[in-house]
Amino acid sequence: MHACRKDTKRATPLWNARKEMTDWLLNYYPNENEYVDLFYAITQCHGWIKSEADRVVVRLEPLQQPGRREAQEQFCRRLNALGAYIPIGKILQIEVGPPPI
Repeated sequence: MHACRKDTKRATPLWNARKEMTDWLLNYYPNENEYVDLFYAITQCHGWIKSEADRVVVRLEPLQQPGRREAQEQFCRRLNALGAYIPIGKILQIEVGPPPI
C-alpha cells in the first residue's frame, strides 16, 4: 500500500497539469462533453520539429473541424505565453499549420 502512495504522489503533478490544461480549453471550446477528448486530440497530433538558433518550433497538423482547430490554435498560443525553454536554453514554440514544404 505504501508503494501506491508513492506512485500517486508522483502522478499528482502530472494529473494537475492535465486538469489545468483541459480547463483552459473550456475558454476556447464550449462543448463541455468533448473538451477532454479535444485535449487528447491536440496532444496526439502529428507534427514537425524545426530547431533554430534560439528556439525549437513544433508545428502540429491542424484539426479538421473549424471549431476544434480554433481551440487548438488558442491552446498553442496559451502554451507559448508560458515562455517555456527546453533544457539546452532554446525557447519552445508550438504552432498549428500545414506541413513545412
